[in-house]
Amino acid sequence: MNSAKLIVPAVAFGLLMPVAAAAQGSPSNRDRFALFTACRPVPVEVFVTNMGGPADITTPSVESMATSRLQAAGIDAPAGRPGGSTLQLSVFVSAQRLTASAVVTVYVIRLRLLKLVYDRQSDPGTGEAGRGSADSPGTAPDWLNWAPTWETPQQGIGFYLGRDGDPVTSLVGRMLDEFVSEYVRVNAEAC
Repeated sequence: MNSAKLIVPAVAFGLLMPVAAAAQGSPSNRDRFALFTACRPVPVEVFVTNMGGPADITTPSVESMATSRLQAAGIDAPAGRPGGSTLQLSVFVSAQRLTASAVVTVYVIRLRLLKLVYDRQSDPGTGEAGRGSADSPGTAPDWLNWAPTWETPQQGIGFYLGRDGDPVTSLVGRMLDEFVSEYVRVNAEAC
């Protein structure tokens, strides 16, 4: 048998294996940097600004949705307990009534994971004690900085009948589902 006939399929198989592994969802180094937490708790911070928008879009309702979705996926999401990462969800919604039943709603939503990241340039020396604790954003040493490592922003204008906040809350839900899916994929082996 001709050895060239065996080499061509072997080379093709070798070239296609990394593509197949990526298609199966193997985390890349970028994914690991962005989302890997080794299954440590991921506190959630929610910021809602509602200027005349649907009454059901409030900080407690959005915080409850975020926490319950994370916990349903097995992600520990303690309130008010900062750690090495924090999920921030910011929702801004404003509405203006056009007619008795038609409302134009403007929204900006940002969901991002912040992680403490080591900054070698700011480190005063290897092994030197820090000037604060790495447990909260306000007291981290200067060489540990909070940085967004994963983010999904959404913004838009919607024309809705009535004052129902469902289109905005549905979008927040889909964004949380995207985060959960990616987080679980990247942390699967550690959890």
